[in-house]
Amino acid sequence: MAVALKVSGAIPIGCAYTGETMLDYRRFKEINELFASGQPEKARRLLMELQSRCIALRDEMSMLKLRLQTCEDSLYLSQNLFTEDGLYWLRTAGVKLGPFCPRCYESEGGLVRLEKQKQGLVCPYCNTTCQSTLPSARDKADTVHSRPARILPFAK
Repeated sequence: MAVALKVSGAIPIGCAYTGETMLDYRRFKEINELFASGQPEKARRLLMELQSRCIALRDEMSMLKLRLQTCEDSLYLSQNLFTEDGLYWLRTAGVKLGPFCPRCYESEGGLVRLEKQKQGLVCPYCNTTCQSTLPSARDKADTVHSRPARILPFAK
């Protein structure tokens, strides 16, 4: 049975504090003493409690890392995503990537690269057609790639 302790003020020595849960490392010494004094059932029960708390703390840490990464990705996008002629572009490592579908980004938050076709720029995901405002074929190599569309990860 895991016990959560509410802490206000200083954190006791020998304890790790995360949020509202503390893991008291002195309990390991207590478990060792229980085993040494011939009380293995009490020691096992206490060890199971500590194990349960440790697993809960690891789960919380994993969730918090994921939330932090999501926040960092959002911040990166907010700093590097821009619109030009109604299309979305991503600036990364000094390179202008895109264009990306405005409908997909505004409705679902996805960055789907538009593909150049005869009728203009087409989104392979939602089939939205945008009028081509891209540079001439000579400048095309810098902005639009003839590769199939893909959703870009928000890596730095």
